[in-house]
Amino acid sequence: MLHLILILKVVHLSMQISYEFEIEDESIYSECSDVPPGTLDISGLFDLTNYTTTLTPDGIAVSGNMTSVFKAEPTDRIELTGNLLYFDRGAWQPTALNMMVRDFCAVMYDKKQLWYSDWSSHVANSDEIKDNCIKVPGTLFLIETYKLKLVFGSGIPLGTGRYSIRVQVFAYDQKGKKRPNDVCYEVKGSFYKRT
Repeated sequence: MLHLILILKVVHLSMQISYEFEIEDESIYSECSDVPPGTLDISGLFDLTNYTTTLTPDGIAVSGNMTSVFKAEPTDRIELTGNLLYFDRGAWQPTALNMMVRDFCAVMYDKKQLWYSDWSSHVANSDEIKDNCIKVPGTLFLIETYKLKLVFGSGIPLGTGRYSIRVQVFAYDQKGKKRPNDVCYEVKGSFYKRT
């Protein structure tokens, strides 16, 4: 969910047209297509057994906890990318909306960051685990129950149709070498202009 929030918050910066993202699948996360062999889905990042997201008329009800299972080392740098894709003529096409966070762990709990109010501020045990970030397997994120409604503003008009928010997570060692077991997942849905 964090990565979905990141992309929507980046788009939010321009605040010209207000959109709501309606997720098409109750399970929310899906596998990425056309990725290198060995790329993991959301289950390569978190164990979501005790994490609940429920679609409601008022947004997404989020509760429970998530456990990091990402195969990284405590000294690694975690890089995150997000891309918005549009489904056109049977294939996913790139759009102009992309983002990159080169050192996610350095800013994960920074109150000035885009995702803080919608994700990391709701990690109830952040003081105890903030040094672990997502790169220490077994780190338990206790999530306060809250309501998330995926609304944002964009200066770029978005057409009707299906979209996919693709999130990729990579770990780099201290020498800058990328580790195996990249994570990629997508959240598919549609954008609706709000009035």
